[in-house]
This record gives sequence, C-alpha cells and structure tokens, in this order.
Amino acid sequence: MNAIILAAGLGERMKPVTDRIPKPLLPVVNQRLIDININHLLRNGIKRIGINLYHKHELIREYLDQYQDQVFTVVEDELKGTGGALLNFRDFLTEDFLILSGDVLSDIRLTEIIDFHKTHDPIATLVLVKHKGTEFSFGKDNRITRISRGAEYAHTYSGIGVFSERVFSFMPQKSVFSIVDIFLNILETRELLMGLPSVMNWYNVNSLYAYWKVHHDLLNNQVDFESLCFKSPVYIASTSRVETEALKGFVSIGDDCIISKDVYLENTIVLPESRITSGNYRNCLLSDELRITVA
Repeated sequence: MNAIILAAGLGERMKPVTDRIPKPLLPVVNQRLIDININHLLRNGIKRIGINLYHKHELIREYLDQYQDQVFTVVEDELKGTGGALLNFRDFLTEDFLILSGDVLSDIRLTEIIDFHKTHDPIATLVLVKHKGTEFSFGKDNRITRISRGAEYAHTYSGIGVFSERVFSFMPQKSVFSIVDIFLNILETRELLMGLPSVMNWYNVNSLYAYWKVHHDLLNNQVDFESLCFKSPVYIASTSRVETEALKGFVSIGDDCIISKDVYLENTIVLPESRITSGNYRNCLLSDELRITVA
C-alpha cells in the first residue's frame, strides 16, 4: 500500500517559528516531525510515500533527498486544500491508500486500520478521536451517518484514514477544496463511509502550545512513542554546548546551540542553532530572535 502525507500548509498558527523553520522540519526533541511520520508509515508496511509541499518547499525537498526511492514530493503552485491536494497524486493512487496529516503525531497501529478497511471495503475508513472539531456521528456498525461542523468536543477526524481509489469519483468539481467536502459527497450518495474511534496517543501539532505540549509530555514520560522515548526530562543535542546547570522541569535543546552559564531554563524548548547568553526563561519557545511564552 502507498501513502500520502499532507504537508503543504503555511503553518500560520505557528508563526513566527515557521517563518524560520517549515513545520515538517520542526524538531520534536531529537527528530524532525516529517521523519517521525515517514518512519511510522514505513514500519507499518507502507512501500512508497507521496508528500505535497508549498511553504519553504526547497528546504524540505533537500532534506527529503535522504529517503531516495521511498519518498517523492509534489510542489503545489497554489494551495489546493486538504482535498484538492489528492488530485496531485491521481496516477500514484491506483489502489487502496493511506492519508496522514503532516502535523499529526500518533502511536496508532496502522496495520489494524488497514485490515479493518480491507474487510469492510468502504470508500474510506476514517480514524476518529475525541477532540474539538467537526463531529462525525456513526452507528454501532461504524458507518458514518452525519457530519456536523464546529463541535466543541466530539468524535472528529484525526487526519488519519485509509481510502479506496474510488474516492476520486467523489471529488468536487473544483481545484481547491477540503477533504471534508469529499466526505460530505460520499454521504450524499449513501456510499459506505466508516469511522473507527481510537484511544491512541494523538497530537495535532498545529499551534505553538501544541508543539510545547508534546515536548512536555514526551520528556516527562507521560506518553511513550516507539521512536521517541527518553529517560531524562532534559535533552541536549550532542552538537550543542551547554554551560549552565540551571535546568529545571523539562528542557529540550536542539542541534548546534550554545547556552551560556548565566541562563536559566525551565519547561523550555530551544530551537536549533540558537545562542543564548543570559536570561531566565520559563514555559518558552526560544531562539536567537524569539522568546515566546506559551504556557
């Protein structure tokens, strides 16, 4: 099975950090967000991965060269939305395929979702989580019966799903549209759209607080992903020099940083290539140019 990672967003809610580092290349402790998702797919038997790009695509394409034949990218000339992006991959998606939102982190066992989809053969099987967002109502047979926008807390689409290539028959007749528009078209024709509720560990890294929170949980051992497991709440990249001993709570210091002895860090993420010479920082995202308090 092939997969698509949707990674073309501008990262507007994570500015000004994403003005410097595109969201797919943001480090989550010691790994880039895009690496975590690519390797999650490969470990679950995915053979080849297509990724759509837009914002700072040159940096991301250069970084992804390391994956050679496993990954290919499509650069959008204009943002096409989470649904319209699929049209870039029509020739690549000739059988069942998986979609993963590029800003989602989870420990879901994708093989179980794939097996469920193959057994029931719907147009799509959507992994659902309890969260604020568009509500997906479903019955005891897991068939989705209604989609309601703007719910405060309900079963909503996680950004993870398995799709039949028949889904291309339900695309709106326009070039820019949301993936939810596709789901609504499926429901209108009464074709089978299934929802699979999950209690997986799941993070939507779509805000500065969410980015800070996933570090908080990982380094405090509140969550344990297969590729992200840490024995200490303090992570210091091997290429960084840290002179201070005033590190409290969780601290994540990225590659090629210099932290002087007159610095106090508490529950703080230091982005790569930062030089911090003085100051007290709590609950921050930090770099040479930025000091953002997020909690």
